[in-house]
Amino acid sequence: MSYDLFAQAFAGGDAAPMPSSAFAVFLPYVDRADSARHHWHVHTPDGGEADIHADVTPGTFSGFMINHFSAGQPLDLLAEFAVRAGAVIMVPGGPWLLTAEAQRGELPDDLPGTAVLIRDGGDLRQALELR
Repeated sequence: MSYDLFAQAFAGGDAAPMPSSAFAVFLPYVDRADSARHHWHVHTPDGGEADIHADVTPGTFSGFMINHFSAGQPLDLLAEFAVRAGAVIMVPGGPWLLTAEAQRGELPDDLPGTAVLIRDGGDLRQALELR
């Protein structure tokens, strides 16, 4: 898919750090990385690919962007990451994708659009089709 998605945790309406350990879901599938540019390329067994732009530091890190992704396993991994990290997936021009109902109360008050609960990659793919 040719647009950007963003993953970010929130607390009290502000961006919050995410545990770096959650990024481990992507690591078995990284086939190229450029740490100086904070770029990770993922290639999954189903032939899927994605580019992830993240400055993953020890302990915690801030949000990241994923683009050039295919609709299969890369989205499964993104959904798994979001669950592990307590992250919200932001879709420009689309819904905010929550992985837990409790996240709704942590979002910014001036949230544009709607927030939709997802549980896995299938829910994520369905939400992106509604875009």
